[in-house]
Amino acid sequence: MSANRRKKKPKAGPSGGAVRARWRSWLAGRGPVLAFGLKFGALMVLFYAVSMTPFFDRMLYAYLEANARLANAILNGLGQASRVSGVTIRSARFAITVRRGCDAVEPAWFFCAAVLSFPAPFVRKIPGLLAGAALILAMNLVRIASLYLIGIYSPGFFDLAHLEIWPAAFIIAAILLWTAWIKWTGRNEPPPTYAAT
Repeated sequence: MSANRRKKKPKAGPSGGAVRARWRSWLAGRGPVLAFGLKFGALMVLFYAVSMTPFFDRMLYAYLEANARLANAILNGLGQASRVSGVTIRSARFAITVRRGCDAVEPAWFFCAAVLSFPAPFVRKIPGLLAGAALILAMNLVRIASLYLIGIYSPGFFDLAHLEIWPAAFIIAAILLWTAWIKWTGRNEPPPTYAAT
């Protein structure tokens, strides 16, 4: 006796073409965001790779010395009898050393990487890069001078200001400057032109 067995039909699933179409559709909607993220990530990786080289260390030390001298000039202008030795600002009352991490190079590059990754004409990126980086680096002089003054007049507040408040302030400043640059770039966008039909 023979039994009739029906062959099971394979379940219909999404075809390769449909999957690719869905992937392309998803990518088309998120392409600019992904492109920005990839560029930004690559530029940050580049920064950290360069920052581990001896050349970067030599350049950074010279930059830290310049920061110490400029911050000391601000402090002397505020009536502090401080002097500089290498990267250390000291007086009879307090001393502060400008070390790696107290240089604002990382938040400045964070801002520059965001500007470079944003889809805008390069001509509009140049003023943003120059102005934003200059403001962040100038802000670092205020940080050094303020920490010196906090060390004298409110030493109990020093660690909080040094380790919590100022680092957060730099990240916020970088984001606000980037947002302001995007708005400025949008305002300077030429109006769209339409072809007559």
